[in-house]
Amino acid sequence: MPAPKVQVVLLALLSGCIFFALASTFLSQMVVSWGGWNENLMSGTLAADASATERWQMRLLLGIRHFATFTLAGWLVVWMLYRGVTRPRPDWTDYLLARKAPRVTDAALGMLLLLVSVPFVLYLFQINKMLPIPDTFRELEAQANEALKALLHMDNVGELLGNLFLIALLPALGEELVFRGVVQQQLMRRIANPWVALAVSAAIFSFFHFQFEGFLPRFLLGFLLGWLYWQTRNFWVPVIAHFFNNGVQVIAQYGWGDKETVIDLENDVQVPWFVGLLSLLMVLAVMRVIISSSKEKATIFEE
Repeated sequence: MPAPKVQVVLLALLSGCIFFALASTFLSQMVVSWGGWNENLMSGTLAADASATERWQMRLLLGIRHFATFTLAGWLVVWMLYRGVTRPRPDWTDYLLARKAPRVTDAALGMLLLLVSVPFVLYLFQINKMLPIPDTFRELEAQANEALKALLHMDNVGELLGNLFLIALLPALGEELVFRGVVQQQLMRRIANPWVALAVSAAIFSFFHFQFEGFLPRFLLGFLLGWLYWQTRNFWVPVIAHFFNNGVQVIAQYGWGDKETVIDLENDVQVPWFVGLLSLLMVLAVMRVIISSSKEKATIFEE
């Protein structure tokens, strides 16, 4: 059975994401109306002094929308279009390169790669702020940041686990499925140079966050996650790295101790250029280690 055309897969993905985004918004509206919740929650507005109940309500609404728009839509597209393509029996896991668990070494190096990139990521935030961005986009991003800060007020372990699920696990699964599992793989079928395909998919990943003051840092994150997927040929490596990247920030906020203050790395931390450069060099060094590790794995399989 021939593989579906690239245009068909990407159009199906776009259609699926739009459909499930609208459906989940409708479902969220019904939940808000039936529950008598604050209507402002539908617009993503959450005050800094929001109660724990309002924070849980926002987590539920965001979780519904993210799961439907990314995880559900992405999985359905892969399941419908890639059943029976790689094996006689229906099996979409081979297409995603998700059949095998990742090597511990690959997973650990993937997390290390994201960790050493943090100073360079923060330095890119500083550069990004110098770029001209329409005031409308800045206002929308400020609103989203305020809601995130409110969600990061965690009074107990239950809220910590809720945030790990919403901010770390859901994006790690859903966004990797859509942007690496579908978009990147399809672009690599169409674009001869894999580095160009990685860059284009990373740009798409960053754009669809609709937070343009952080476009460059998210582009770098998308590029590194995409590179991990391409280099290790295992879907779970970027998933683990993505979860680690987001989860560490949530846990750090919870462990900060001051429940009234939220750590804002983007605005509170100024990274000197030489620290950013050192971080970039460390990223390149870890990438070389991962390449060497992949070559060793290939040699073992050949023997």
